[in-house]
Amino acid sequence: MSQKIAKFISVLFHPLIMPTYGVLLLFNFVDAYFVYTINETARTFILSIIFLNTFLLPVGLILYLLRTKRITDIQVSNREERWLPIILTTLFYVTTYYLLDEFGMNRIVMLMLGAGILSIIAAFFINLVWKISMHMVGLGGLAGVFYGMAQMLNVPVVLLLLALILTGGIVGYARLVLKQHTLNQLLVGAVLGFVVSYLVLEFGVG
Repeated sequence: MSQKIAKFISVLFHPLIMPTYGVLLLFNFVDAYFVYTINETARTFILSIIFLNTFLLPVGLILYLLRTKRITDIQVSNREERWLPIILTTLFYVTTYYLLDEFGMNRIVMLMLGAGILSIIAAFFINLVWKISMHMVGLGGLAGVFYGMAQMLNVPVVLLLLALILTGGIVGYARLVLKQHTLNQLLVGAVLGFVVSYLVLEFGVG
């Protein structure tokens, strides 16, 4: 894999876009579960709010931090520089959670957001002493959510889970090519995201 392809994959599966991808997957691959609980207008509203608050605004913030030299690159590769973007991103996530909660949003969507918040907080504390892959936290989190749905709601998502595992492998390899992480950092990130999301689904649904 070339450096250019690895960079493209890293951007395409940036951690900040994971909530948007997660909601898109929920609405398009688990349609039988959501079709009777969320109408099309509500879906568009949810997706718009999540895309704005968990991607566009945090990206704008990161660009500002880059311009003011609070961080050295848009990927926030330096572990010591990650604390501020992570804290501010968490605030965006929490704001999104409470905003959607005010509208009485679907429980699975809320659990997915809650899992994202807890994963970011856990990654923040780990990052204080050891660099962890946020890319893999995000992808592992999606896999944990859908595995939890399969286990607790009997939703058929085997092919989707396989696709997420394959995607995780590709993204992980891209991060290795770019020398942004070690294999252990990738694995810990994936396991963290998966376990936190699965447990949130288990206790939230159960």
